[in-house]
Amino acid sequence: MKPFLLNFACVYFFLMLISCGTRERVDLIIHNGNIYTVDDEFQKAKAFAVKDGRFVAVGNSHEILEKYEAAEAVDLRGAAVYPGFIDAHAHFYGYGTGLQVADLTGADSFDELIKRVLDHRQKHPEQAWVLGRGWDQNLWEQKVFPSNDKLDELFPDTPVLLT
Repeated sequence: MKPFLLNFACVYFFLMLISCGTRERVDLIIHNGNIYTVDDEFQKAKAFAVKDGRFVAVGNSHEILEKYEAAEAVDLRGAAVYPGFIDAHAHFYGYGTGLQVADLTGADSFDELIKRVLDHRQKHPEQAWVLGRGWDQNLWEQKVFPSNDKLDELFPDTPVLLT
């Protein structure tokens, strides 16, 4: 083989080798997370890449880190990423606080209400108050408001508020 062609072949091979390792430059890579998408199937992903404020790719961490490089890369360590909440009328605070109280929705008797309150208290003994919400005496066989006698007996030194 002539020296020129040999040099050309070596340079060509070297350039191909380098180009295989070149990653596309993006602004941000988020990886190692639990990313909830809003595609048609509501798939979950582990990573995504962003350039100029737009998603470039969504996939698993290995794919994204292999194909893209960025000045800023964030390892979520398993944390979640949710799509933007853009509802003009939402009760996120109320929903969040509702998760910290006994759910009494659908309790079909006062005894069922008491059981749910006791279960909640057992799971959350650190709470200063016993709180619950959602009960409706109209679902009970006797559609009357209960007295607080049973609650006073069960929680003599703890305030109880059930709405």
